[in-house]
Amino acid sequence: MRALLLLIAAVALAHAATVLTRADQASIDAALPILQRHLPDVRVIPADPTQWRGLIDRGGVDFLWAGAPLLYESLLREGYLAPMPDVPELREMPERAGGVPLKRVGPDGRVYYVVYALLGYVIGYSGEALAKAGVEPACSWADLASPNLTLYFIKTGSRPVALARPTKSTSTAAMMQLVTEIYGWDEGWRLLTAMAAHARFVDSSGAVRDAVRRGEALFGPMVDYYVFLAGLDYCIPRDGTDVLFDPIAVPRGANATAAAVLTRVFLSEVEKRLVDRYILPGNLALLDSPDVNRTKAALLKRHLEKLMASRVLAVPPEKSASYYHSFIYYYEATLVDLQDQLASVWGKTVEAYHEGKISRQQFERLWRLIAAPLNYTDPATGEATSFTYQVAAAINDRVARDPAYRDKLIQAWREAARERYRRAEAELESLLNPPRRPTPAPYAVAAAVALALAATIFYISRKRKIKNTVKL
Repeated sequence: MRALLLLIAAVALAHAATVLTRADQASIDAALPILQRHLPDVRVIPADPTQWRGLIDRGGVDFLWAGAPLLYESLLREGYLAPMPDVPELREMPERAGGVPLKRVGPDGRVYYVVYALLGYVIGYSGEALAKAGVEPACSWADLASPNLTLYFIKTGSRPVALARPTKSTSTAAMMQLVTEIYGWDEGWRLLTAMAAHARFVDSSGAVRDAVRRGEALFGPMVDYYVFLAGLDYCIPRDGTDVLFDPIAVPRGANATAAAVLTRVFLSEVEKRLVDRYILPGNLALLDSPDVNRTKAALLKRHLEKLMASRVLAVPPEKSASYYHSFIYYYEATLVDLQDQLASVWGKTVEAYHEGKISRQQFERLWRLIAAPLNYTDPATGEATSFTYQVAAAINDRVARDPAYRDKLIQAWREAARERYRRAEAELESLLNPPRRPTPAPYAVAAAVALALAATIFYISRKRKIKNTVKL
């Protein structure tokens, strides 16, 4: 404790500590008084994940808090993280929570980020709202993409699924990536496209929770503690879920003394207070601590049992990070920016199938046409390219680092998607209104009938003549 007090005194004299975060405002409000007891001049700055690199480059950031591991993994790959300070609380942190590694060790054997909280991916909803709408719970990613929800949107004008834009929410980005991990690249994008067509897009994962709580959407993929805070019902997706490891880390260029204090405080006092926010601490032993709320700890233990009994994919953060930037910008260019055009062609397709105007085979072909990963012209090479998983991984680092290339790529994706939706709408129109054969003119019909009659008479007379010849 004396060592910690000396650290606090040193940092108070030298530096106003700055924390960059992806935490929601309620979590910031809960953590700030704890941090201020140790560092009176601490500042907590919420920022979109796409802004973190610029803020770190600018300097003056001492600590990173919250967000999906794929963000931290990307920062580690790109050299934005410094080794964590070697403090007692870090050394005492367990290496694993069940099968989840809590410390990310780099090639040099040092820890570069640590998981201080665990959050499961769930689908939140209000049972009361569903009963009023006459809709069954969506308990899988495939359910969220169901054409039945598109029909609900067509009928009511209300978008049934709330989604955060992936460039604004690392947890939503991770959940959307999870769909492609569960179903494969092509089928995954088919589901993501249908889901996006009837989605209400918002700018944060907290806004997803709020949209469902207020009844503005029936369903919202979200991290588990949001459903507990909002009093929502939830399903753990039966086709697969994952656990979000909420990390803390130190950026390059940080004040070492401030970073050490913040690491110690987060891994002690802040982690114990997680239970008050219905968040599973990375150190699960704290659920049995007398210092935490026993009622909330019991709820979290039951939830953890349900989560661990589910199909947890445990996608390595380094894999998600390997195509993260390509994924989020492609998603936004093709599904968010062009949502009106997408919703129009997809809604017409679903409605035509529902009304029996097109067959199941035709419906499936149109769905594949609308949603298949795009063919586009790469602005760097001028070559025709398909957005495969391999291509997404190959261009990922350049998408992250080169804004000019990224902007041209987004434009290429957007134009290719716009043309794809036009083509799908034209094909649907041709199925609904096939070109008719020209109707014969009346005189042509009469001539055809006369010709057929003459042929018949000739055939009968010829047959009689042959018969008489035989008799002779």
